[in-house]
Amino acid sequence: QILGQRTQLEDLRSYDKELYQNVLSIKHYDQGDVRDLGLFFAVEDDIFGKHVVNELLPGGEDIEVTNENRNLYVHLLANWHLHKQLSRSHNAFISGLSQVISPSWLGVFNPKEVNELLSGGQLDIDVDDLRSNTKYTGGYGESSATIKTFWRVMKGLNAEGRRAVVKFVTSCSRPPLLGFSNLNPPFTIQKVSCESSLLSSIGLGKDVDRLPTAATCFNTLKLPNFKRASTMREKLLYAAKSGGGFELS
Repeated sequence: QILGQRTQLEDLRSYDKELYQNVLSIKHYDQGDVRDLGLFFAVEDDIFGKHVVNELLPGGEDIEVTNENRNLYVHLLANWHLHKQLSRSHNAFISGLSQVISPSWLGVFNPKEVNELLSGGQLDIDVDDLRSNTKYTGGYGESSATIKTFWRVMKGLNAEGRRAVVKFVTSCSRPPLLGFSNLNPPFTIQKVSCESSLLSSIGLGKDVDRLPTAATCFNTLKLPNFKRASTMREKLLYAAKSGGGFELS
């Protein structure tokens, strides 16, 4: 939109993957008549507890979605989510951007390049910088065996895996512009004591079976006292890529 380009249905994927899949399922519905889904040309929303109905067409609240008009419905629905719903925030952003540079200057870039200019690229995580600016609580310290294992695991992950872990803890996959010393609150690892076999550290017993959790508002990773690096890597990546946080256990 910043570049003045028309958005397509495919653009909905980057906005909301689940919504995109739901819209595609309507477009390609082959289990009978779409009318059976009970859809209308309107979008219901809840704004601070107030029920609001947004019509996609005049009188859309009374127009059923059928096999004949579902393509129109899909495109109007995508347009509402990508344009009309975001119009106020989009206009405010453009207004602010115009005070810094002329939006027309961005015309020499493609959408991906504009996104990187405005939001930053997908940089790798500097593990050494992260480690030197990490705090420990709950019984962990720099010399704790679990902490040493954690940093070995982080070093061994690929760039995508490291970004996933940092996003899991801080809600942002990018490092702070001036390094992790400027992260506030600081990246923190809290000990979660769990029972495990005494022989688990040498691979002969069962390791901790609990997943790490995170408190993103405090940039805190709640890390169980895993004994094996392989277990920690598996559990850490599973938790990081699940999209969960407090609710994981």
